[in-house]
Amino acid sequence: MSDDVHRARRQIADLAGGFRQAQVLFACLELGVFDALAVGRSTPSDVAAVTGADPRAIELLLNAATALGLLVKNGGHFRVSEDAEPLLVRGQPESMVGALERQAQFYRRWASLTDAVRTGQRPPASAADESAPDHIERFVRGLYAAARPVAPLIAAGLDLPRDRDLRLIDVGGCHGAYSMALADRYPRLEAVVYELPRVVPVARRLIADAGWSERVRVVEGDFRRQGLGHGYDVALVFGVLNGEPPAGRPALIRKVFDALAPGGLIVLRDAVLDADRAGPPEATLFALQMLLATDGGGLDTRDDWSCWLAEAGFEPPSEIELPPEARGSLVVARKPGG
Repeated sequence: MSDDVHRARRQIADLAGGFRQAQVLFACLELGVFDALAVGRSTPSDVAAVTGADPRAIELLLNAATALGLLVKNGGHFRVSEDAEPLLVRGQPESMVGALERQAQFYRRWASLTDAVRTGQRPPASAADESAPDHIERFVRGLYAAARPVAPLIAAGLDLPRDRDLRLIDVGGCHGAYSMALADRYPRLEAVVYELPRVVPVARRLIADAGWSERVRVVEGDFRRQGLGHGYDVALVFGVLNGEPPAGRPALIRKVFDALAPGGLIVLRDAVLDADRAGPPEATLFALQMLLATDGGGLDTRDDWSCWLAEAGFEPPSEIELPPEARGSLVVARKPGG
């Protein structure tokens, strides 16, 4: 057997077994292992008592998490690794727990991928998590946890006027993290986070807790059925196009054009496919995730966006590269006039 075949065999085996590492992480999160260790419960019996788990099984889990670099073991005692603790313990400023819990939901949905591909439809089983009473709260807070570290980087990448008042609409802005970051950077900017009714209460609490309620308002609406208003200087469309069916994506861009004042900017940010739609890897996987999580959602190419922007009446777009931590880029296009 050639070296190439050996490498391919190992790559395929690694792909097939990758679910195990993810499940170790998710099980630790769901059981509260990292939180228990952070407050000094260091032995398997201690952690089992706090989490309500079987002592023998929890020791197996702790050993596996140690092997993956999440924990450190010293004799019969465990602790969260120094690098992982600020990310995996609840309540820490840089905690990823909310975002990782959202990934755990997606993990369960991916078990239905075969059915989704057979039917071309979102499987009913994939929506099971959404029936939980706290689903919206947990989902929005998970998105917020992922957005908070990168929102200031994105705000820094946008060059907006500082010598006049600015009105911004954050279309489907969910948690409002990007609007708050821009309000912080531009003292004369006021923002509207435009969201569905079920999201509004959570968004308002997050914005109030962050101290931005006076300049970042949350407005209830449904852009599929309603207009967005008029006279805005900037419109953010971040992670929204991917949830819309094919015809809904250019339709939303047209609505944004109508909502902007002459000279206003639309700013797009989303996962984007290569021209042949076979890359980059993360985007192709996210496109499948939209098959599982939405009714008709998906990803597009930069050329698709340019075409829709031109059809709506925008000037040719430009691209702003973001720092590696923020991943990707912004696509910005101007409405003529102004």
